[in-house]
Amino acid sequence: QMTVPISYSNPVNSIDLACTLSRSYDLGDSDLHHTPVIKMGWLDKTPPQGSLIFQKRWVMLDAQYLRYFQNEKEVYSKRIIDILSVTEVLNVGEQKFEVVTRNRTFLFRAENNSKSVREEWVSVLKETIQQRRSSMEMSLMNFSFTSGQHDSGVSLISKQGYLEMNGLRSKVYVVICADRVFLYGNAEEHSQGVGITYIEMNVGTVKSTDKRSFNLTTFYRTFSFLAESAQQRDQWVEALQDCVSRSLSSDVVAQKIWAVEANQRCADCGAPHPDWASVNLCVVLCKCCAGVHRGLGQSVSKVRSLRMDEKVWTDNLIQVFLLGNNMVNLFWAANMPPSEALHPSSDSEKRQRFVSAKYCQGKYRRYHALFGQQEALNKALCSTVQTDDVLETLSLVFCGADVNCYTGDPELPSPVSMAQHYGQILQVEFLTHNHNTGRSLINQPSAPFIYIFSGCIYRSGTMHLFLATPHLGHVLYAHSFELYHDSGRVYLFGEDSSDKVKGWIKAIAKALVPSAAEDLVCWPFERVGRFRYTEGQSHHSPLLGWFSLGGSRLLLLLHGADRVENIDLRKIKELSMEQEAGAVVLVDGGRSLRVEGDRRPDFQGWLSGLQQGSGRGDGPLDKQQLTDTDVPVIVDRCMSFITQHGLKSEGIYRRCGVNSKITALLFFLRHDPRKVRLSEGERQVDDVANVLKRFLREVGEGVFNGHQASLPWLHTTSDEMSERVSQYQALLHSLPRVNRATLGAVINHLYCVQCFADENQMNMHNLAIVFGPTLFQMDGTDNSAGQVVEDLIQNYQDIFNVTPLPAPLSQISQEVSAEELVCKVLRRRNIPPQQGDYWSCFLVDNNQEIERPLHYQEQVLTIYFSLGKDCHLVVKKNCYMEAILTNIAGRVDVSRNGLIKFCEEKGQRGKGTFSRRLCVLSGLSLRLYKEVKSSQPERECSVHALKVYCGIKRKLQPPSWYLCCESKNELIEWLATFMSLQVIIFL
Repeated sequence: QMTVPISYSNPVNSIDLACTLSRSYDLGDSDLHHTPVIKMGWLDKTPPQGSLIFQKRWVMLDAQYLRYFQNEKEVYSKRIIDILSVTEVLNVGEQKFEVVTRNRTFLFRAENNSKSVREEWVSVLKETIQQRRSSMEMSLMNFSFTSGQHDSGVSLISKQGYLEMNGLRSKVYVVICADRVFLYGNAEEHSQGVGITYIEMNVGTVKSTDKRSFNLTTFYRTFSFLAESAQQRDQWVEALQDCVSRSLSSDVVAQKIWAVEANQRCADCGAPHPDWASVNLCVVLCKCCAGVHRGLGQSVSKVRSLRMDEKVWTDNLIQVFLLGNNMVNLFWAANMPPSEALHPSSDSEKRQRFVSAKYCQGKYRRYHALFGQQEALNKALCSTVQTDDVLETLSLVFCGADVNCYTGDPELPSPVSMAQHYGQILQVEFLTHNHNTGRSLINQPSAPFIYIFSGCIYRSGTMHLFLATPHLGHVLYAHSFELYHDSGRVYLFGEDSSDKVKGWIKAIAKALVPSAAEDLVCWPFERVGRFRYTEGQSHHSPLLGWFSLGGSRLLLLLHGADRVENIDLRKIKELSMEQEAGAVVLVDGGRSLRVEGDRRPDFQGWLSGLQQGSGRGDGPLDKQQLTDTDVPVIVDRCMSFITQHGLKSEGIYRRCGVNSKITALLFFLRHDPRKVRLSEGERQVDDVANVLKRFLREVGEGVFNGHQASLPWLHTTSDEMSERVSQYQALLHSLPRVNRATLGAVINHLYCVQCFADENQMNMHNLAIVFGPTLFQMDGTDNSAGQVVEDLIQNYQDIFNVTPLPAPLSQISQEVSAEELVCKVLRRRNIPPQQGDYWSCFLVDNNQEIERPLHYQEQVLTIYFSLGKDCHLVVKKNCYMEAILTNIAGRVDVSRNGLIKFCEEKGQRGKGTFSRRLCVLSGLSLRLYKEVKSSQPERECSVHALKVYCGIKRKLQPPSWYLCCESKNELIEWLATFMSLQVIIFL
């Protein structure tokens, strides 16, 4: 029995996880630690509150962490500091030293005021940090094991989140990473690499105790956690149990089988690092697919773990699996249409259908030439087991050969005995595991495919078909294509000649589509077919239209249209999948198009093609999601954010952000940048700036379209600037369209940044130093890259042939206000002010849907540089101003409340509806109450953080509130209140 006192001091600083053991515990001899202890001993440490009174702590250092404990017998630390999060180790005074991390400094003092002990700790710490950093790649320098990144860059975190812990007043942030569980005070600590402690799960057990609670029990103490719901509890328990399994498992078998590259992906869905296998089907599987296989029963698939079932994995069985998933799938998936392929993200229902079709029905298998001839199959099996061709044996067995057939030789009556006699141990291993499985598979109905390869005759009008993409990889023919019938039946055609296949495709496609849609098949398309669709928000009364897909282009002929439309999928505003309904929604140019798949077997291929065509974050620039000006959305979003919030940030683009946040944001942007909204409260300027630099440095082929194409830019050595400008112009025109637009947008952005050099300290030269190596994807040793970028910024208007800032913007200072701009414009236009005229500067969108009157103190140049292609500044009379001033003059109290129609749009297609709310605008906040009697506001926002627009516009970046007034007078009263309360509306 042990006593486990738990005390809580400060959620941000430390949690006491002390335990009193009934025996002496030697940390150095324990299995709890993956890395040996480098140094340990007593040190004095200042408490978290910063008091001058030191506390005695037992401190341990290994290659990964610096930890300190209440005493030397404790197992769980009070604090754990990731070595890679330490930026400096500094001597302080004669006996003290500081361990400095990115966000916190830890002060230690050597015991007995010993200077030599202090020097030894500092020396060992510095050496350990240096060794740890030098062992990692530069691209992963700031990652740590606790952050969920292994040296290979593969995430090891299986679950993370907040949980309540028994005895504490606030939640802890729990991270399950590999075979350990880490505890942090909050999520920010996790990102900083400074935590509380970690728990080795090879000594742990997990058990649910109540509806929402569960215990994690080790030899040394029990941790009691409380989740937010029963469902959350079950998820945590499952993740922790998996962690226990990982900690007790061995990687020996997995590493041997993964030595074959094809075995590093699941044979069914392609998920990485599969650690399960079907020992009779000879395929390596991921956890999800293995669960489906297990549901088929032992008579179909014998599932075993690569990590935990070590006794099963004899050397002979491992040798069988070294054939590799790719070779085995030449049989199991030889005739699998790409549209039916399984993916790691596929749901359980689709996974179940696919696995059953592949192995129970043999739907995609390569039929043996002797299929259906039982006697011939048995005879061929007896002959093949005498050789080392295990793949041929697999083909025979799963096409009907009897593993237990009589060989005709009384001394060697079975194929197994015959294989043993001829010394074919791998054949014996395979046959042994299929002693009673092969026959159960081939008795299922044959696949619902009809394969027609030659002598084809097609007559128009006899069938309604859907044409899919020609593809390579089928075993019998090098070139093939698919036809889908309305009934769901699939026809696969093949030929050895690509020209013949293209001829058939062209002829069939022209026969399928109506004459008005002939343009759909007169280009190198990949798919063509007819679908039901609806436009707008209504899903009723769908119409039929023809669609043709190829790369990033989608051609469509809608019902009643007389011409074919051409959509660039990279530039659409939204692409969303409705999995349950089997539909896809495209939003382009203000129009919403919902295409229904009707659960047809070919629709999954269409979805995959649309997703690929809409832009991939891991591709080159021309494969990215693009804006209307051909600039990648990732680049546009980041530059817009910097322009709005970081133009005056000192050292912009030179300061480092938080690496974990940068990596996470870049991952989401690469996955689907259209869905990522960058808001000032959630993102830091330096993080976004580093995301932009990292993307430009890592994007395929770079901005200059590859290394070879970038060399002429670096060799523009003329001493005359005018000659260099001419060379730059010629090189610019030689770039592909997207690369040219991207380079122009980036240089325009840098031109805007240097306009504020007095405040951000980033002049043209400083920006060139940063962006030279970034744009040219170099290591920074060649100064010519920086010189080119500096030339481009300095001569931006001439090289890119752009119009300079409109007058009078080109002649105003950085600090000019909206009031000063209005006066300059009126003087330049010779417009004398008249009595009763109220001129204002408005931010207006191109569609005239909304406008925002700028506060007279707002700085116009900053706003101008932040404008997108949809907005501009307009100086005009303010028709509401006179009434607003009259309203303000007659007021005593600057506040307002009343019922108003309110809407907060949710969803990407704007399905919000207005409902009445009590709106209270007073003091420093705007509050919305659901009911008049409500005591707590439903919504609340600071007045100074609001941007007040007149009009309504869809797709404003969230959070967007829409308030609708009943009359013009009511609108004026609300605007007058806003104007009175807001000293300045910050952008």
